[in-house]
Amino acid sequence: MKIAGIFCLRLASLVTLLWLTAPLQILATEAELPLPVIERFETFGKEQGVPTNKVHAVLKTSDGKLWIGTWDGLCVREGEGKFRRYGPEEGLSHKLVTCMVEDPKTGDLWAGTMRGLNKVSGGKITRYFQTDSGLPNNVVYGVDIVNDNIWAATAAGVGALDLKTGAWKIYDHNNSNMHEPWCYAVKGAKDLIYIGVWGAGIVEHNPQEGTFKAYRDPDGDFHYDLVPDDGPINDITSWLAWNDGLLWQCTYFGMSRYDGKYWKTWVQDKTPLPSNFTQFAWPVNRYCWIGTDKGASVTDGTNWVNYFVGEAGAGWVEIHQSGKAMEKRPMSTALCNGFVLGIWADEKEAWLATSKGLSRGIFASGTASGKVAVVK
Repeated sequence: MKIAGIFCLRLASLVTLLWLTAPLQILATEAELPLPVIERFETFGKEQGVPTNKVHAVLKTSDGKLWIGTWDGLCVREGEGKFRRYGPEEGLSHKLVTCMVEDPKTGDLWAGTMRGLNKVSGGKITRYFQTDSGLPNNVVYGVDIVNDNIWAATAAGVGALDLKTGAWKIYDHNNSNMHEPWCYAVKGAKDLIYIGVWGAGIVEHNPQEGTFKAYRDPDGDFHYDLVPDDGPINDITSWLAWNDGLLWQCTYFGMSRYDGKYWKTWVQDKTPLPSNFTQFAWPVNRYCWIGTDKGASVTDGTNWVNYFVGEAGAGWVEIHQSGKAMEKRPMSTALCNGFVLGIWADEKEAWLATSKGLSRGIFASGTASGKVAVVK
């Protein structure tokens, strides 16, 4: 009896171990999830040439190169997987890179830093400062390109550089309906420009007509979403993203989505949103990747897949599917860290910048696009 008991105990331990270490199994079911599912994570750090653990931004350009903005320089991933660094020694305006965007016409990379805006073109870096250009402020939080204009969100308003003429325009609380000049994000949406203002919600600008329209939290309460889906969830905008007719707003008190007519809001505990502290959004088609201080999520607004990291570094995933109970499963690998600062993703993979390294999410087979199966 004692031997049999020991055998049963060891068998149970083995089954538990296999369950904990096995990769997620994706099985076809009648109810399918229209979201990609990460099967495993790869980690990139100092051994691969990343100069520091804190990675602020990540962007894969049209030529297939992967760029990351870190606490200590701008880096590009070379063919052998190593990262080549560009710092102040190579002409970068400041070592702390906050944001990036690619010019789809020229392939030039634009990088915002804590001291100036940079254009990387053909290996040459051109710098723009507040004192020698029309940049509103040297602290650049967000950057985007719309038609032939570079838009930069700064600590003292938004600046627009006309790439054809070299002329700048500055928008702040003096010549628009911004209630303050501290801008955290700027995003083009066809012919419109959306500006995320730190304590004043979202400003919609129509450059052709010269008009401005403000979207503010109707509740007027920084801590609670008193009436869900009535407008932006909060006036403190930490990031904005737009794609396929959907505007996504990150705040430190929840998240919002606007389809041009209706608003939808999510808060921690009452919805599948893992944390109210949302700081980055990257939409693909009509679903969106979200970076929070407690991990990463991908959602179409109804279904959610959330990725977490425990204190011991173990990873797990939660699946929230409409009309079904939440599913929680362990993962064999995990994000570098749960504090996600930036994301780039397409229908093949996801890259996540965290406060302790860079992670690559490998999608499970058959879950890259379209209808994908639920994790079981």
